[in-house]
Amino acid sequence: MQKRKKINLIITYVLAIFVLMIFVGPYLWMVATALKSQGEVMAWPPTIIPTEFHFQNFVDIWQNSVLPRAFFNSVIVATIATVINVFFASLAAFAFARLEFPWKNSLFLAVLATMMIPPGLMIVPLFSLIRNIPFTGPSGWLDSYAGLIIPTAITGFAIFLLKQYFMSIPKDLDDQAAIDGCSKFQIYWRIILPLSRPALALVAIFTFLGNWNEYLWHLTVARSADMYTIQIALARFQTEHNIEWTLIMAGATTAAVPMLIMYFALQPLFEKGLGGIGTGMKD
Repeated sequence: MQKRKKINLIITYVLAIFVLMIFVGPYLWMVATALKSQGEVMAWPPTIIPTEFHFQNFVDIWQNSVLPRAFFNSVIVATIATVINVFFASLAAFAFARLEFPWKNSLFLAVLATMMIPPGLMIVPLFSLIRNIPFTGPSGWLDSYAGLIIPTAITGFAIFLLKQYFMSIPKDLDDQAAIDGCSKFQIYWRIILPLSRPALALVAIFTFLGNWNEYLWHLTVARSADMYTIQIALARFQTEHNIEWTLIMAGATTAAVPMLIMYFALQPLFEKGLGGIGTGMKD
């Protein structure tokens, strides 16, 4: 019996390492390529660890490309979109979870329906919308931060996720707060939001990641190099440098850093948020 347990443990560790390498392997290869010379990248057989570390690749992408401006644009777009989505989606989720009003279930089904529409199908109507916004000039919101952020800022997924979490919070707290003289907004702001930090962190991570990695919509709106986001800059970077893989991977490594920092900073809340959402679904 003891021998069988050891064998099962060994098999578990082997499988865990195999799965880990499937997910982590591409990132390790990306970082290793970013530190190689162009000749070493094209050498055969390929090597994982560079024979000589070329940190100059990271200096070159910041000095000789549009990457710095694109990095700044992505930070602005992703941060503002995250704040907008967390605030307005939580307001809508509070209404669906705690208030009673006509057509409540029908409106929530309409929100869920937006999650079933492929994002690519929304490009044309959204483009027409921001192109023809009144009082914004002949180009509307094209080539602007407003065009990059607002049309896709609030997501049905965030409303659904937060509603499920809010449902796991006892409604007795609302009644006690109302007895103490709190308005509906004060209940939302002072009670529901502080108790929902894990779910809010979950929405923040997903929203920031989605906007940071967005390519198609940003490519549609951005018309000048000054409005490029990080993903567009990396795509243009290939043509600009004739597919110099070391510089492309250095740019991709740089683009991955903010998301890694955000994830590890919010990881405890992230895990709690998943648990709370599961509880809300049972209710």
